Amino acid sequence: MKRRQLLSESASALLTALGLPLLTQPGGRAGGGANRLETARRALRQRLGNRLITPQLPWANLRPDQPVPAQLKNPWYLVSQPGGTQSTGMAGAWSAQASGLAVRAASSNDVAAAVNVAREQRLRLVVKGAGGDYFGRSSGPANSLLIWTHDLNRIRLQGAFRPEGAPADLPAVPALEVSAGNTWLQAYQAATAAGLYVQGGGCTTVGACGGFTQGGGFGSYSKRFGSGAGNVLQLDVVTADGQLRTVNAYRDPDLYWALKGGGGGTFGVVVRQTLLAHPIPQLDGWLSGSIEAANDALFEELLQRYLELVRDALVNPSWGEGVVIEPGQRRLQLGTAFLDLDAEAAEAIWQPLLEPLRRRPADFRVQARFRTQPFERKWQPSGESVFWDQRPGAPAGQFWWKGNQNEVGAFWGGYQGRGIPLDALKAESVAELARAFAAASRQSFLLFQTNKGLAGMDTSGLERERATSMNPAVLNNAGFVTLARWVQYRYPGIPGHEPDAAEGAQQRQAVEASMAPIRAATPGAGSYVNEGDFFEPNWREEFWGPHYPRLLAIKRRVDPTNLFRVHHGVGSDQAGGSTS
Repeated sequence: MKRRQLLSESASALLTALGLPLLTQPGGRAGGGANRLETARRALRQRLGNRLITPQLPWANLRPDQPVPAQLKNPWYLVSQPGGTQSTGMAGAWSAQASGLAVRAASSNDVAAAVNVAREQRLRLVVKGAGGDYFGRSSGPANSLLIWTHDLNRIRLQGAFRPEGAPADLPAVPALEVSAGNTWLQAYQAATAAGLYVQGGGCTTVGACGGFTQGGGFGSYSKRFGSGAGNVLQLDVVTADGQLRTVNAYRDPDLYWALKGGGGGTFGVVVRQTLLAHPIPQLDGWLSGSIEAANDALFEELLQRYLELVRDALVNPSWGEGVVIEPGQRRLQLGTAFLDLDAEAAEAIWQPLLEPLRRRPADFRVQARFRTQPFERKWQPSGESVFWDQRPGAPAGQFWWKGNQNEVGAFWGGYQGRGIPLDALKAESVAELARAFAAASRQSFLLFQTNKGLAGMDTSGLERERATSMNPAVLNNAGFVTLARWVQYRYPGIPGHEPDAAEGAQQRQAVEASMAPIRAATPGAGSYVNEGDFFEPNWREEFWGPHYPRLLAIKRRVDPTNLFRVHHGVGSDQAGGSTS
């Protein structure tokens, strides 16, 4: 076998194993995709004019001796660039790339034109709004066509919404319609102005109408209001045949169900969605500080005591977010949200953990601060907690949380997440989970968030959550643990700014080893398509559990040629899709 053929077939085998589309025709020439892209360019130029653009990576022109400029550390700048992504890649997995051609969509007709041409030309199709996907699903190679939805940014409040096709006697509800280019900050600000709240993500720059809700989507207050997917009332989606369809519980309920948790970029391009709006909470609370243990044995004791507090007092609609452990540290960094409790009431709930530890100053150092503010001020924060977007012409009041800065420009060595079921917190098993957390944190960053599990959530929303296509294990999960290692402001392929391959491999191995004891302590817990493991071998079961067969059947109906194909997406391991 010739060397070139051997390399080509090896690459094809790797891509197939990862569930990725082949970017060259197996055993054939790589030039076909470029030719089809040029044909697509000519066809779309006639229809779209200057809305057809050639994107570029925002860091493409960095010189080897040039420091990383401030704009590349600003997530709002990255959101505003057609080739921008929040992450720059992941070791052994993917690297950010710029599609050879992009449609800067200003309407659903623009989206449909791009879908039709991609289908006709058998092009790899990529969909991107804010570019926040950890696993590169919104980044495509040079021979791909990108649909960039940034300019679809209309928000509309609907005081009395009833889904199309619904019975006339169905009670109308307040709702917020968001478009594919909107971010959660924009949605929150619009809802707050109307005295309402919509359930979205914690990061202000994440898209409010994309992979977040289509993958499930958890925010700080999901224990009260549920997941992003569970709050979707209606979607307008361009499917693989180029048709714009309105789907809800009464019009194509199967596709509606699939889009509520079945994964972004898989069933079509959602251009608008309508979200249930809730009465705005009264108080926004936050616990900050840390608890540090003097040695490893005491740290395991601390973790067990904390997990017992979670089980006994925090798995309910008042609480969200959680704790962070830096690699090799014996310190719990507290970053816990609470709703509609004053500071004194919140602190009283934590006293069974804090007070006994304060009485042992030689063993534990405790710092804990509880504070509250009117919830309506949450999206007008003080400077101590945020960075403001100070670019010329940036919208007033545009910010991102300081806690999210360490993800901007991240090149991930390893990244994995897993649900933590209530059973793992029982008296007979909580010590094992505490030991697993301690072992994992020795060489991995660990984040535990109670809001990313729906056990204990407000019962008024449970039926909405049962009607999503997420892995139903999430209904029994007390929270979610994320393990990660990364470097910042490293750019694959950019001389002088590239990540170190050996370091990336070491970080990936560290995360894999760290997750092993947590997996052992959490059988059947499942994971989350937006924040799981890029290399997960059992991704169908982990991300969707018993729902996968139904999702696959819907996928085959609405996208029979597998035009919409993303890593570890429904049907990504099936025949079809782009050959370019």
